[in-house]
Amino acid sequence: MNILRYALLLALAAVAAGTAAACPDPAQSGEAYTYTSDDLWTRKVLNVTAGGGVDLAECLDLPGLGRVIERPDFTLRYNRTQQYNLRFTTSGACDTVLLINDAAGTWHFDDDSSETADAEIWLNGAADGYIDVWIGTFGEAACEAELSIEAFK
Repeated sequence: MNILRYALLLALAAVAAGTAAACPDPAQSGEAYTYTSDDLWTRKVLNVTAGGGVDLAECLDLPGLGRVIERPDFTLRYNRTQQYNLRFTTSGACDTVLLINDAAGTWHFDDDSSETADAEIWLNGAADGYIDVWIGTFGEAACEAELSIEAFK
């Protein structure tokens, strides 16, 4: 009888492990872009569908609330040629959220920084390296959105 109970517990544990929630994964790559500080002195705008099936509330090690996809929407290779600060903003047909994993591996999150339902994150003195960016939604419905990236002194 104990063997059956043990086998049942192992089966339940395997099912639970198989249904664990996915979370944003910076080990995956998004749509790739390479920019220098000088390139970003002129604002760049990238189109994206915001939202996804990953609920950030279930990702306990990450900041923020909202819905994103597992892999980044964008992976930026940033080459710092000047000591500039980077500004990331979203705009969309819905309430967008912004999640960034910077070149140092630090997570940043924002929702509703401005008077609109747009998000904004500043990376002050951004370092060389890869920056992963997720554009999500606060609600469950996806929408068309834009990510703007620009550099400032």
